[in-house]
Amino acid sequence: MSVRIGFIGTGGIAQTHMRGLLRIDTADVVAMYDVARERAEAAARQFPACRVYDSYQRMLDEGRLDAVYVCLPPFAHERQEIDAATAGLALFVEKPIATTTEKAIEIYEAITAAGVISAVGYNWRWLDTTDRAKAITASTRFAMALGYWMGGMPGVDWWRRKQGSGGQAVEQTTHIFDLARYLLGEVTEVYALGFSGLRRDIPGYDIEDTTTANLQFASGTIGNISSADLLPPGADKVGIDLIGRDIRLEQGSRTLTVYGSNEHTTYTATVDPYFLEDEAFVKAVAGKDGSHLRCDYREALRTHFVTMAVNRSLESHRIEAVRQLS
Repeated sequence: MSVRIGFIGTGGIAQTHMRGLLRIDTADVVAMYDVARERAEAAARQFPACRVYDSYQRMLDEGRLDAVYVCLPPFAHERQEIDAATAGLALFVEKPIATTTEKAIEIYEAITAAGVISAVGYNWRWLDTTDRAKAITASTRFAMALGYWMGGMPGVDWWRRKQGSGGQAVEQTTHIFDLARYLLGEVTEVYALGFSGLRRDIPGYDIEDTTTANLQFASGTIGNISSADLLPPGADKVGIDLIGRDIRLEQGSRTLTVYGSNEHTTYTATVDPYFLEDEAFVKAVAGKDGSHLRCDYREALRTHFVTMAVNRSLESHRIEAVRQLS
């Protein structure tokens, strides 16, 4: 069965998914919409039968689609997912899923009511190095997690505005919060602190330069996940360390190093996690079975609740409970 796919948003991350879909015989990208029409037109040239639409609503109405990729900046999630779900279309949504709890819940409720397949682009879950780490955490108790997303400031102006991106913890470090949940289970409460002041020369910049969040996991494990957007090119550090008795795991975006009593081994990822999540999504839509997907919208909402609690704590200067799903 060929799966007819449309794109809402055709920027950088959408292009990554398009490259993967070109490799999947059953994926048929036939429709695109972007607020910058010329960007959509350029992307559509990769696909012989692809049509560019002047509104996403028209694309949903006329495209005879099976699924939609929503690849938008955080602030731009409005009714796109809701309208697609209402039309009975499967959804692949790029992270982060929103900038507020309320919007994410509204979208989740629409997806749930429609009963459509959903997936969210937490691609670290698809790494073979993550598979190895998850196998270890399944049989080993860890006392502490230390996560970090330390890098520079992306050039797009919406990223440096809280209303645009939600801040770095929401827009980038969400990958680390999600990985921590995936490996160690649910987070029950957080306490966060932020620092601002080193980027006052940048117009419109109102997010924190750095943040650090202490996490309490339901298992009793404690954690800290920190963010910084101050670093020069080449100084990035992104990943998570897990610490237990006589063991430490250090996972980055492409490697996992295991330090144990009798082991010091670095494993390098051999897969493309973006391709694997795209392949799994297309298979799920074709077979009408999303049970093998590693992050549906419900799972992503749980991670979103953690980052929203971080933002609340940055404002309240208090410990904030993480909302839970029953």
